[in-house]
Amino acid sequence: MSFASLAAQRRLAGLLGCAVMFLILASLVDGMIAGGLKDPNRLDVLPGQDFSLSEQLPRGAQSLEDVVLRATDPRLSVRLKETYSGFWLGGTIWRAEGRLAQDAPTGVYEAALYHANGTAAGPNQAFTIHAHPDQRAILAASGSVVTRTFGFSPFLLALCLLGLELVPMGASFVLSRKIGQALRQEHMAEIFRAMAAPKSSPPVPADDVADDAPPDTGDDAATHAPGGQRISFCPGAAHALAPGSLVEVLDERAKAVLGMAEVLEVSGENIVAAMQGGVQVRPGALARLVQAR
Repeated sequence: MSFASLAAQRRLAGLLGCAVMFLILASLVDGMIAGGLKDPNRLDVLPGQDFSLSEQLPRGAQSLEDVVLRATDPRLSVRLKETYSGFWLGGTIWRAEGRLAQDAPTGVYEAALYHANGTAAGPNQAFTIHAHPDQRAILAASGSVVTRTFGFSPFLLALCLLGLELVPMGASFVLSRKIGQALRQEHMAEIFRAMAAPKSSPPVPADDVADDAPPDTGDDAATHAPGGQRISFCPGAAHALAPGSLVEVLDERAKAVLGMAEVLEVSGENIVAAMQGGVQVRPGALARLVQAR
């Protein structure tokens, strides 16, 4: 398969990966917004359904004997069950079990915690239980767009999409290897790094040079290295490049010549070169061996 065809497939895989990642982030944001807007003291239930309530013991209460949980409707039964230590913020948490009667009509029911002497708990601990006719109505009351549309948690959707994200990532990895092989057959390589040219050191004033210092012979390669943008690429083991060799730099589609670069360092298959003429390129551009044209 040609380089152009492989590159087009990799771009498509990249776009697919970006789309999936966007959906993951959108699902997470949807879940966080829905959780932030949800009233923690609101429950959505069906008639005949059991549920549980919990909150921190109010100030002045030491045990369940010091508080009482009351419902405003006889069809809503609530009963304090136990206390336990809070995991994150500490303190003592009470837990109650509740049940809405099977014949209870849809609507809003309320329950609140009071001290044993009848005064309201401070801060106020009032709960609203919303009775819905069916599960679809409960989903429609959710603050999450994902839950209202698909019927499950947006965090579950994000987790599933995270697994799906591995598909375009794996495809991009495989296609990149194939692109590298196709480019080597055409004596080209993809530039994987493009860095600004290092700043040259300012000249040392003549007055600061020691009298016994050796004269500058001009043989310092680092001082006289080309000052263009540094590019790195890997043309393979049989590149036959050496410091001072020239390579052509082409655009990502190998259609136009952008400029020339001089090889500075050769480390096995990795090449570092400097762009000439002040030309600037981005990673993804192509380097072609001049002798292979």
